[in-house]
Amino acid sequence: MKIKISTVLLDAGGVILDEGEIERFCAEIITGLIAEHLPDYNFEQYWIDVDEAVEIYTPTVYKYVLWKNLQFDRQIHDRALLEFKSRFKSSRPPLRLMPGFGNEIKAIHENFATAIAGQFGREILALLENEKLLGYFTHHITQDDFELTKPDPRYYEAIVRKIGVDPKVCVMVGDRIDKDVIPAHQLGMKAVLVRTGIHRNQIPRTPFEIPDAELESIDGLAKAIKALL
Repeated sequence: MKIKISTVLLDAGGVILDEGEIERFCAEIITGLIAEHLPDYNFEQYWIDVDEAVEIYTPTVYKYVLWKNLQFDRQIHDRALLEFKSRFKSSRPPLRLMPGFGNEIKAIHENFATAIAGQFGREILALLENEKLLGYFTHHITQDDFELTKPDPRYYEAIVRKIGVDPKVCVMVGDRIDKDVIPAHQLGMKAVLVRTGIHRNQIPRTPFEIPDAELESIDGLAKAIKALL
């Protein structure tokens, strides 16, 4: 029996939010921290390391890059990691919507219930409200409502339990295979991959990891989701 899709879960970064400025901000901090100990380290090497981290499915790119280059001294690495987190928290650029997201969420809301399944807290609700888009989300939940997070499939289980739906009637829209497509498929959800940001070149390693639909941007997202019906 074919199951009718009723609910769309939307990743925050890379789908709702344009993380380009945030990624450049992280690059500046991490490159500077590593260069304090490896003077020849530069932005070109940083982006090479990022691509490597994506290729091997590293859960957290910045942690991988720091450890790869500073593992010669654990204390130096740990101090650099703490300094990165401190600078990121105190000076991170403001959240920005992905261009065109407003039109897509309005179209999605016409046919589906909607919720956020991303690693940003309630600040994203404030941004959506300010942009007059919060009303197009059926459920106003964020990462702050859960202790678990991606890529643990129990995070998605907790979301669908909270909003009261079966995972099999859900579509997960995200920008990563490892954190979005795989856990969605593990629970029987459909998955749409939007190839944006630093993970845009992530390649499926097995057929199980192939998304049910794939886009190069969020343009046409509503139509792609309806096509899954």
